This record gives sequence, structure tokens and C-alpha cells, in this order.
Amino acid sequence: MPAAIVFAVLSALSNAASAVLQRLAAVNRGSKPRSVWRTAIDLVRQPVWLLGALFLTGTFAFQALALYFGPLSVVQPVLVLELIFTLGLRSFLLHDDIARRTWSAAVMICVGLAAFLIVASPSEGTDVPNAAQWILAVSTRGLIVLVLLLLSRYGSPARRAALFGAATAVVWSVDAAFVKQAVDQLAHSGPLGLLTGWPLYAMIGTGVLGTGLLQGAYVVGPLAASQATLLIVDPLVSITLGIELFGEQLRTGPFYVSGAVVSLAVLGAGVVMLSIWAPPVMAAKELARPPGHLRPGEKVVPASAPPDHPPGEESS
Repeated sequence: MPAAIVFAVLSALSNAASAVLQRLAAVNRGSKPRSVWRTAIDLVRQPVWLLGALFLTGTFAFQALALYFGPLSVVQPVLVLELIFTLGLRSFLLHDDIARRTWSAAVMICVGLAAFLIVASPSEGTDVPNAAQWILAVSTRGLIVLVLLLLSRYGSPARRAALFGAATAVVWSVDAAFVKQAVDQLAHSGPLGLLTGWPLYAMIGTGVLGTGLLQGAYVVGPLAASQATLLIVDPLVSITLGIELFGEQLRTGPFYVSGAVVSLAVLGAGVVMLSIWAPPVMAAKELARPPGHLRPGEKVVPASAPPDHPPGEESS
């Protein structure tokens, strides 16, 4: 279990570093309008972007290792720490002015997460899901995704983005279950068994689908709404999948259940507040100038002003 937590933390940190480094690469490229292919070529030439891509590779590797050593109900909640790591890296590398209340939201996330892991004490399951269990788990979650997407066709931009974010979270939770199955197959059957088995390709398929849904969430409404629901729904769905498929266990006494619910509520409240209070993602022209310098005619905007974009927008 300690190894699972360590690798999950490294995955969250790696994803945060990837997001911030690739934003720095976009700044180095400049803001001159160019074609998509030209932009891609310019980014690949940036050492900072390549370093960000390396961290992104590390994100998936660390998550796979975390899921090999520990249960879904531990790994997926810990990945929420990406928000806090992104905030710290933005402060250090991008010189963002982080308001005190934003850091208080980060503390709430840490407290809620730690309390959940202590009170619920998730344990690794020993069950190996059969085909019927996989079909039931995937079909029910697929139905939930379909309903969320149908509901996301109506309402305000914030509501639509939140529903898209929830649908993305469900897909990525299923993807995490496929990752766990794939790494278990790799450990028991080797590379050949992994390449000839279905979990690898199911993992790739749900990963692509989740990425597409995330881009849809970006388009239909504010990122603060989609990011908050994504990071709240993902751990919840992952916990149910871990119990249903792999036999993972949580403490079930009345005290422990109520404590776990309160802990997750505190974590969720911290995610929502951090998504709202985080400083907006800076544009390339803003990042390119030294911190504290204003262009002629610009006004000072308080760092605590509610943004449309929270940290970690480039993550998946």
C-alpha cells in the first residue's frame, strides 16, 4: 500500500509538471498565428516541451505502477493532488500570485484525502473479474455516460461543462480499471500476454474516448465546472469499480462509513473552491513579460478573481 501511494503521488506530480512545462513551451514559441502543423513542429523543437512530454509519459507509468501495487480506491483519490502540485509549480515557474484562500482550499483537499485514507482504510482485493463482471461494469457505466451526455445538450454552459466533466470522469475510471487489469496481465503473462490480451486495447480505447470527452468539456463551458466534477466523480466511481470488480474493501462500520463520507465531502469542497479561486491560466503574452510589469493601458486584476480556468487544464 505505501508503494501505491508513493507512485500515485509521483503520477500526480508528473502530470502537473507536464502541464506547466508545456505551457512554458507555448510561451517560448510565441503568439504569432501559425498552422496546426507548424505549431506542432515548433513545439517539438522546444526542449521544455519535450521535457513536458517526458513527464507525461511518466504520469502513465507511475499510475500503472500505483495500480499494480494498490487498489483503485486508493490510487484514484490520491491523483487529485495534481491540482495542488500544479498550483505550486505555477507559483514557482510562472510566478503566479496565489491568494491565501486558494492555498486554504489546497489544505482542505489534503485533509479530506488523508482522513479518507485513514478512516476508510481501503485494502487490496484478491478477486479476478470474469467476463460477465466486466460486461456488467462497463455497460452500466456506459449507460451513465450516455445519460450524462444527453443531459449535457441543454442548460447553461457551466451545467453542460459539469456534465461533460462527469462523463469524462466515468470513462477515465473505467480506463483506470483496464490499466489495473493490464498491468496484472503483464506481471503474470509477460509482454506477449499483454499484447495478445484485450485489456491493453480496452485501455487505449477508453483513454482516447476520455480525452475526446474532455476536449468537449473545454468547448461547451468553463473549465472550472468540468474540472471540479471530473476530480470529484472520478474517485467515487473508481471506488465502486474497485469493490465491484477486484473485491477491494473499505471499513463498513457506521462510524467509518460516516467518516469516509465526510472526508470525501471535505475533499470535494476543496476541489470546487480550488477550481474557482485558482488564478486564471495566463496567456502567452502575459507570461512572456517579467512578473509585475504591465503593458500601457492595462489594469491590475486581483489574483483572487474567479477564473474560468483552474490549474491542470492540460492534464487528462
